[in-house]
Amino acid sequence: MKIAVGFVHGIGKNHPDFYRGMAAALEGRLAEVCPDGELVSEGVYWADITDNLEKKLQEKLAPYNLRWDNIIDARGFMINFVGDAIAYQPLPKECDPEQNKYIYADIHERFAQTLQSLAQQAGPEAPLCLISHSLGTIITSNYLYDLQNDKSPPCIQGIIDKGNTPLERGETFTHLYTMGSPIALWTLRCNDFGEPISVPAPNLRGQEIGEWVNFYDKDDVIAYPIKNLSEKYAEVVKEDIEVRNPGLLSGTPLGSHGGYYRSDEVIERIVQSLAEMSNKITTQQESAAS
Repeated sequence: MKIAVGFVHGIGKNHPDFYRGMAAALEGRLAEVCPDGELVSEGVYWADITDNLEKKLQEKLAPYNLRWDNIIDARGFMINFVGDAIAYQPLPKECDPEQNKYIYADIHERFAQTLQSLAQQAGPEAPLCLISHSLGTIITSNYLYDLQNDKSPPCIQGIIDKGNTPLERGETFTHLYTMGSPIALWTLRCNDFGEPISVPAPNLRGQEIGEWVNFYDKDDVIAYPIKNLSEKYAEVVKEDIEVRNPGLLSGTPLGSHGGYYRSDEVIERIVQSLAEMSNKITTQQESAAS
């Protein structure tokens, strides 16, 4: 059976093929433990949207470099890292010159287009697994929250309506893996830490498939556990799993942040869960056919 897998990158410099290494590792391992399972992978690439704005800002600030910029591009680092998070925030409606046409919607359009592509390649009813990193965990949570609560802006809903498949509507969403997530910080914007999304999709609750697992490295200053935020999060998040990321700088607060994509622990956990789901669905289909 085919499983649709969407990857969502986070802050920092990224390229369109950011997900291919991890996707190949997942596919290779799944072939070993579950030959009947097939992953169809796509990446939600959005970095160029914020990069264009950040470059314009850096050009305007060029005459006012910091003393540190002679040694390292300190201001460029801050603009690139913090700028992504700031630019992504939705504007209040009274400040929005053109309703729903802000960076938040631009990035979510990429998300909707990626799900559309996955539905075409894996099938309209294929199970959907989402693997997100850093700011990408916020983007994923927001996109799904809007989808599950009928709050998607018209521009996003228009993309969904074109295909109008269960996958694009979020009805086949089963697995969520968050890596190096700052979701805990984002919940400070809401009383009682806000309302988590439903994992799996609301229509799949009670079928004993799918999970939300959050991976964090204790050296990663951007990553936080999230299960204990509230009773609601405790109910929907299956586990916070501490991992030790690979890499020469993995023991540093920022150097550890990108290592989740190469973590054997992360890859193995995801594969085992997807294999379990694939075997269960295959068994159910065979029983129904007999």
